[in-house]
Amino acid sequence: MIARIEQLFEDGLREGIFSGASLLAAARGTILFERQWGHTRSGGSPISTETRFDLASLTKILVTTPLAVCAASRGALRLDHTLDAFFPPDVFPADKRDISIRHLLNHCSGLPAYRPFYRDLISLPPPSRRPALLDAILRTPLAAPPGTVACYSDLGFLLLGVILEKLFDGRLDQVARKVVFDPFRIDSLHFRSMEVPTSPEIIPSLSPADGLSFAATEHCPWRKRLLVGEVHDENCYCLGGVAGHAGLFGTARGIFTLLSRFSDIAREPSGEPAWSSDILAEFRRRQGIVADSTWALGFDTPSASNSSAGRFFSPRSVGHLGFSGTSAWMDLERSVIIILLTNRIYPTRCNEKLKSFRPLAHDLTMELLHATEEF
Repeated sequence: MIARIEQLFEDGLREGIFSGASLLAAARGTILFERQWGHTRSGGSPISTETRFDLASLTKILVTTPLAVCAASRGALRLDHTLDAFFPPDVFPADKRDISIRHLLNHCSGLPAYRPFYRDLISLPPPSRRPALLDAILRTPLAAPPGTVACYSDLGFLLLGVILEKLFDGRLDQVARKVVFDPFRIDSLHFRSMEVPTSPEIIPSLSPADGLSFAATEHCPWRKRLLVGEVHDENCYCLGGVAGHAGLFGTARGIFTLLSRFSDIAREPSGEPAWSSDILAEFRRRQGIVADSTWALGFDTPSASNSSAGRFFSPRSVGHLGFSGTSAWMDLERSVIIILLTNRIYPTRCNEKLKSFRPLAHDLTMELLHATEEF
């Protein structure tokens, strides 16, 4: 079984699905399989356990969702709070007054999936960009009435990031470090904050890398350079590399540590008022607001057919994908975690080959775990 996994990833390298990959599989809190393949880019250093990947939308379940769980556990946030609780009524459009925090987390707010805000944001002075982004989101027409259509939305999580910064009185990267990463002793998940100039072609001033290795992503046609340790998502880039929908970098082990801690909290109360097991359970439950939606709160769940998680994750599983080629899935029934990190957008985002590769990798890894008789 290990030989079949090795062959699959070697084939992936040869077919140009990615230049590098990292796979981690665990059961009952113990890592049972961990491998890396390839290089950070053509001619780059080998992928190791310490190589940082641009985690893209895994930011949603590793930062924004945990902070929402924490805020709800502390009583600072209610899932059915509507947006008018957080913004002055004179700037709040009527069509968005019925959107709740639950709607945003469940991707049924009615907000569209994506807008290229970066095209206008980049020309503004950096301090003006976050207020301008909020104004742009609030002025964006809804694609559907709240609670009627499931539409995966970056805009919803950009808005959640703004709300959480208000609640925690700090920038999202600083809050995540203080509230989540430091208490759980995780130093391999982090944002790459930067001072972004008003032209995309000028290299920004990045926070120190301290000798870290990063998997390259795209040769960005907008910034006209290969991105290494610089967030790929353009909207997040204009916000200094810190946002509620993207911006996090990290390793498979860092993700495993965080997801494992949440599994511990879900199994038995931690005694910490910051982390309620009941509220965490609610976040990991399909909400049923929109018929046939697979979304819980922040987390996705496997679809009945053709799931990116493959064939063997139980219906009691939660996870998420990242545009850059990353994914993390947890089977709550079997206490299994599988994390797959790749740089499938190197050197171009037009590479879609990972869509068929990912479920095969999950299936073979699940078969390996079964063969170990660990669960």
